Amino acid sequence: MHEDEINYRTLREIQQKEKNSPVLTEIKSTLYSEISKYIEDLKNRLKNESSSQKQTLLNEESQNIQKIAINIYELREKKILFAAITKGRGGSPEIKNMIDIEKNLFDSIIDILKTTRNIFLKKDSTEKKQIEPEEEPVKPKKLEEKLSNSNPIVRVIEDIPEFIGTNEKRYNLRKNDILSVPEDMYEMLSRRGIVKKINN
Repeated sequence: MHEDEINYRTLREIQQKEKNSPVLTEIKSTLYSEISKYIEDLKNRLKNESSSQKQTLLNEESQNIQKIAINIYELREKKILFAAITKGRGGSPEIKNMIDIEKNLFDSIIDILKTTRNIFLKKDSTEKKQIEPEEEPVKPKKLEEKLSNSNPIVRVIEDIPEFIGTNEKRYNLRKNDILSVPEDMYEMLSRRGIVKKINN
């Protein structure tokens, strides 16, 4: 067996190096395809193996290889994501050990980050904060409309400067206006001689 041929031992070595390094370690450009081929070979051997003992061993080896391979990929994937974020923010991450498929991932992430950042910053700089229109002062409505509710119907005795009612609405009333007001507001205005109730 060639010393760099993919097997459990070589994959464990790659895994440990990747765990212990803050940046991507150097791997063969064909590593992922070789791992896939190796797992496929193990599965074929498992199908053709008649010994139950050897089947068990091959099955365990296949599962272990897959776990290690996934872990290697995820370790590298995390570093690629961090590198892309660093690059997207104007930094200079170490990317020399990326293989082609990883560079494609790296470039794709940067494109997404740049596009999203541009959209967000453009929107943030150009979008004017929408100010809700100031609530219009409450104007007296037709008497027929007001008779349909249970609030007191009142006639304004004298002009009243604009004010905020007990219902938190703005009022701008003039003498002889007729409107419906909340009971507590009617009592307040009535005590001041500003309105007169015209319904029971």
